[in-house]
Amino acid sequence: MNVNNVVVMNVMNVDVVADNIMNQQDRKEFEIVHLKMDDMRQDLVELRKEMDDAHKRTEESLSFIKENLFNPHQGLWSETKLNTQYREDSKKWRYPIGVGFISLFIKNIWDMMTS
Repeated sequence: MNVNNVVVMNVMNVDVVADNIMNQQDRKEFEIVHLKMDDMRQDLVELRKEMDDAHKRTEESLSFIKENLFNPHQGLWSETKLNTQYREDSKKWRYPIGVGFISLFIKNIWDMMTS
């Protein structure tokens, strides 16, 4: 009977030692995981800051482009409107001037034939 108790005691001691070793390894692994999570959290914070800076630069670029395109006095839109207006105005005068030149050409030919 003593033999059985000794064996049980030895098995319990081995279990306790194994638990201590496993607990130490688990703690080390937990610390490693915890450190990695902290690093990842810090990386996410830095990434968020970088993304905010990039968004601000993008907003500035877009506002610059928007200003250059749609400014009613100096933007590309106003230049396009002025160009369109110039073309419409020049079309109004193209027909009468063309008719006048053709009339002068015909008058010169008529004058050459009659003189």
